[in-house]
Amino acid sequence: MRELGFAGLVAVLTGLGSYYTVGELALFSVANLVAGALALLVALGTAARRLRAVGGPHSRKVAFRGIAWIAAAVAGGVALEQGAAWTGVRFDWTLEESFEISPAVRKKLDEIHAGGDLVTATLYFDPGDPRVRRTRLLLEEIERVSKGELVARERNLLDHPDDADLFGIGSSNTVVLTVGDFFETVPRPTEGTLYEALYLLHGKGSGTLIVLRGEGEGNIERSDELGFSGLAAALQTEGYRLESHVSAGLREVPEATAAVLAVAPQRRLLPGTLAALRRYLESGGSLVAMLAPGTESGLEELLAEWGIEAVDGIVVDPRSAPVTDDSVAAVNVVAFNYEVEPVTLGLESNRMTYFPGVRPFTLRRPEVDDRVRRAVLSSSDAWVTEDVSWLARSHGTPERDGQATGYQTLVATGRYPRPGGETRIVAIGNATFASNRWLRTLYNLDLVLNAVHWATEQTPAVTLRPKIRSTVQFPLPINNSVQALYSVGLLLPELLLITGGIIWLRRRAA
Repeated sequence: MRELGFAGLVAVLTGLGSYYTVGELALFSVANLVAGALALLVALGTAARRLRAVGGPHSRKVAFRGIAWIAAAVAGGVALEQGAAWTGVRFDWTLEESFEISPAVRKKLDEIHAGGDLVTATLYFDPGDPRVRRTRLLLEEIERVSKGELVARERNLLDHPDDADLFGIGSSNTVVLTVGDFFETVPRPTEGTLYEALYLLHGKGSGTLIVLRGEGEGNIERSDELGFSGLAAALQTEGYRLESHVSAGLREVPEATAAVLAVAPQRRLLPGTLAALRRYLESGGSLVAMLAPGTESGLEELLAEWGIEAVDGIVVDPRSAPVTDDSVAAVNVVAFNYEVEPVTLGLESNRMTYFPGVRPFTLRRPEVDDRVRRAVLSSSDAWVTEDVSWLARSHGTPERDGQATGYQTLVATGRYPRPGGETRIVAIGNATFASNRWLRTLYNLDLVLNAVHWATEQTPAVTLRPKIRSTVQFPLPINNSVQALYSVGLLLPELLLITGGIIWLRRRAA
């Protein structure tokens, strides 16, 4: 009986732990809860039958002692829960700290409050919807950290059918954010989607970005995984106005331009285009240049004039793990080394960025007062190979034939005081990292948006943003990996714990 009861208790606790950690009742959680509950019921039934046979005072004393221990454990658990609730102590053990509110959300709430407005977040739900619990906890945490800048409330859709038509609510677990007379409906609320809705409610202009096109650059209107429509949407959410300019027709960069964005031209830019960019930079303009390995677009020569020299070849970093089954691990670089720069604010060794094939840079100062710095680096074991065909291979690893190893510069920044103003340049040795396929992988989105903010002198906007959805990471999506750990991955430790407990109980009884 004791063995069965112990096994049932371990199964129930494992199922509950998996549910609260993952945030959903997966098959593993359900199986543990059902099996554990059945085992506990059988054990209790057996114990009840044995209690009927208890007649002597000694037997009753032993039984009551066991009941007292159970009651004490229950009372201790209740006291611990009430104590935590009274003190306000909170622990967030979820993946990527899902209930740790990001600096971006706090900053946006501060901006709205500074304008004299209050944000109201209304959660609309149907009774019995299990998704509501997670959303409720998120809104409660945002309300807590906002210190009165956001008020959270709930409404049953059955009791407010008119609100569904008014706000366009399609299903349960929908949040409506209101600021004054304006509202935004968030049908799948996460911290990331709530942040985007806040920005739409209280957006501010960040300037105009000129996006070059016509020479094979990344297409900001293309919505498949090879396109850059996600980057365009993110920039617009941050308040930028995007204007596409045909590279061949660019003779002068408009004065009101906050920055020029060049996303990996595949063909060489015309001399007139490069001349226009030179004049723009000399007058204090800003450039965000993403280069493609194995191509010569003319931007390489322009960047070299400003002390950022693109190296022919790609970085090979043996510390990078494989990302997909059809890619070579070492040439798809996972970066976790950062210099102290506004561009990399908040990024550290456990907040990585991913570059599927990247060319490095060497740096120098064109003038004494110029500041040319490294922002993102490979590991110290990396080297450079001139064979860019590795990017198209699906297996194997490049051999290091005497090349020197060391930190390779993957992203560089430059500040240049000039008579016309301060010029700012961000050079990135890869553009695919910002494509729709990889933009929300790891912290790629934060890196590219912060690079644009820094280039346009919007340093206060540099921050870490909440995740919109689960990131795609290596070698499995990290969300899936942790969910597997907190579910099926716990099966072996659970079985070992049950086996060890049963052996201990039997030896103790012997």
